[in-house]
Amino acid sequence: MLFEVWKADLALKEIPCNESFKLEQFLTDEVVVSRWASEGLPSDELSIQNGILTTFASRWPLCIDPQMQAVSWIKVKEARMKEFKCITFNTNNYIKILELAIKFGSSILFEAIGTEIDPMIDPVLEKNITTEAGVDMLTMGDQKIEFNPEFRMFMTTKIANPNYTPEIFGKTMIINFSVTLMGLRDQLLNEVVKFERPEVEEQRKQLIVETSANKAELKELEDTLLSELSKESDIPLVDNVPLIQVLDMAKTKSIKIEQALINAKKTSEEVEASRESYKGVAKRGAILCFALFGLSEISDMYEYSLNSYMTVFMNALETSKKDNVLQARLKFITDKLT
Repeated sequence: MLFEVWKADLALKEIPCNESFKLEQFLTDEVVVSRWASEGLPSDELSIQNGILTTFASRWPLCIDPQMQAVSWIKVKEARMKEFKCITFNTNNYIKILELAIKFGSSILFEAIGTEIDPMIDPVLEKNITTEAGVDMLTMGDQKIEFNPEFRMFMTTKIANPNYTPEIFGKTMIINFSVTLMGLRDQLLNEVVKFERPEVEEQRKQLIVETSANKAELKELEDTLLSELSKESDIPLVDNVPLIQVLDMAKTKSIKIEQALINAKKTSEEVEASRESYKGVAKRGAILCFALFGLSEISDMYEYSLNSYMTVFMNALETSKKDNVLQARLKFITDKLT
């Protein structure tokens, strides 16, 4: 919809648009994405978009998470930020735990939800909030609880294709965290490069951090310039020495940062070229993983998790025959994995 309809419409109406526009870069930045990656969220395009929805959506997220990627990420992310509780609808006194989280602004994760949600939490899902004497109050049953805006609620289900009612779709933000073939390929590529060429993977991560810092500094400079220029002053612009000094400093810094960003882009292209050779192994790994997931259609005994597959994948990297010739080494890994 974004690229085939919206961008085509912009081109038709001759509205200027950046050719390399990406929705996830507009709604977040590389600093946040790299932090999410360190917390266990995959770095592929779909996972980043899922991360944006989970973090910023106006409704509480309900994640379809058969490979348990969302659960692992949310646990690390939220535990880092504030007090965090992980519960189910079978947890004793879960309503009391939820009420305390709402009051004190901590985070709650409802794990392993089935196809129905307990109606007891409907007021929370519907955000049944009223303001009394300047204080936000949430009505739950016959009592009112002070609502802390820091409160966050997450829900996850292991069911790969849950049959939810339209009411649940209306009350929650349903996000599909099921791993995709391309997403898994990108994850496995990171693992292969980290194992075979750790210096390349380290360089890639360092580049992300440096580029993010430079972009943040560039934005700060722009904001400073706008702030200085918008200040009211009786002194003519050409005679305003402090302003001219700020402009000069900003110009010098911005030129330096722009050059650093150009160099980073060039280095990034070189890093991607180094990683390109390993894509075949990563793709084979992803295809084999999906074949393994498909075995559960034959019998429930063959139900595999992504974590167990990652153990097999890393084992293949460690035990396959070494070779100084790259193509031979890649063939050994592929054969061992298969």
